[in-house]
Amino acid sequence: MQVTDLGRWLWAAGFIGHILLFTVLIVRSRAQQFPIFTTFVLSNLVRTVVLFFILKFGSRHTYYYTFWSLGALDTLLQFGIVYEMYAKTFRPLGVWASDVRRAFLSLIFGSLIIAFGLTMAAAPHTKLPIQSTILRADFFSSVWMGELFVGMISISVKAGLPWQAHVGRIAKSLGLYCLLDTLIGAMATHFGLDQSTAPYLVLQQIRQFLYLGCLSYWIVMLWKEAPDPRRMSDELRLRLIRLQARVEADLHWIRARHPS
Repeated sequence: MQVTDLGRWLWAAGFIGHILLFTVLIVRSRAQQFPIFTTFVLSNLVRTVVLFFILKFGSRHTYYYTFWSLGALDTLLQFGIVYEMYAKTFRPLGVWASDVRRAFLSLIFGSLIIAFGLTMAAAPHTKLPIQSTILRADFFSSVWMGELFVGMISISVKAGLPWQAHVGRIAKSLGLYCLLDTLIGAMATHFGLDQSTAPYLVLQQIRQFLYLGCLSYWIVMLWKEAPDPRRMSDELRLRLIRLQARVEADLHWIRARHPS
């Protein structure tokens, strides 16, 4: 299998970028704050090494099977990041508000339905059925992740929550990348693979450049200290938890008295 010089450069740049980001997460003690995000970064490091050796010593079939299997794992970890960012934003006291949990579940299922519908509507031009499946799966994951991040950010903005902390920096940059990735996925399904693979390869290189920009942003922003939030005492924390429980109980009582 042949890899262009640009492809090698992008591969090496991504590998070095993930090493730097993982180092920042460990040295600056961010790994304890964001364990799922750290796992995502580490998995990309392992993925690069595994695919490199398969490309060099393995078969074409083994490479593509491994590539798309690890791509599915990557999508699951991105969903884990969504949950982690959502929990950090909407569960600062360690307790989910019932309305927030309900909104999160609605966002998950609603985005799944929309992503599935858009994927089924896409009709990529390919020579082989497996190529169509690959393009559709790639497009589905891009649309789903983009919807989840946009939904989370919009809910947070409406709630007036601060977005200068590290959780906001991770969510905003990954959300923007997912949105652009959705556009790339749509273009990939439009051009297809039946005539030539050149447009698809160019789009993948654009995707890699965008992700390198995302990596660079994470490295710089996670190295810096986030604005120092005011620390609350244990007593105030307990009072807020009790207040939240009381408000939820009052809401249930009001809804019971005035059903919609």
